[in-house]
Amino acid sequence: MTSLASGQVIKKMMRSLHKIALPLFLLLTPFVSTASWSGGAPEDIQQLRDLLQPITSLSARFEQKISDAEGFELQASEGLFQVSQPNRLRWIVEAPMPQQIIADGLTLWVYDPDLEQVIIQPFNQDMAATPAILFSGDLDRLDDAYFVTQLAEGRFELKPEQGGSLFNSMTIAFDGSTPTSIRLTDTLGQTTTIRFSQLELNPVLSGDLFVFQAPDGVDVINNAN
Repeated sequence: MTSLASGQVIKKMMRSLHKIALPLFLLLTPFVSTASWSGGAPEDIQQLRDLLQPITSLSARFEQKISDAEGFELQASEGLFQVSQPNRLRWIVEAPMPQQIIADGLTLWVYDPDLEQVIIQPFNQDMAATPAILFSGDLDRLDDAYFVTQLAEGRFELKPEQGGSLFNSMTIAFDGSTPTSIRLTDTLGQTTTIRFSQLELNPVLSGDLFVFQAPDGVDVINNAN
């Protein structure tokens, strides 16, 4: 392989890692608890349950910003976020670099159009215990995974029970019964803020939306077998 070709391969690999790491860091970081205590103040837990319980599906536009501990913006993206019980999700990044993360509760697909590559892997129980669990309907598991504190009316902080998790805390905010934003803070003070707009609660979402069919000619990396 020539040095030029080798450089192109390395560049492609680095772009792939950069694009995949951030959304997977958000969606797939496990928060499974091994602690013997859990929950938080019973009234705070019940308040959050009362807001989340009626949500069986959700569709919204999102704007995501990632900032370092000093508040310097590292990355911004926007697109479409859809979830439907049980454990089905679509995270469609439209800009600045297109990407699709789709799961039907059993299988997860990560598709990078400009890299012409799709990665397939099992949607296992560790992956289910992520921020997407907020809308999965499995509220008992939510209690086990997080310590819940109501910071203000409609604003809740969730801290993972398991020591060593990559995120220190997650905050979800509501306007009335509508979720408006999610903010995650990691152990280095880096924050990921996701703001929702054009949000629909409990829309009818076809199951076909949560199954990905790889286009012809793309590289398929299948880790699901």
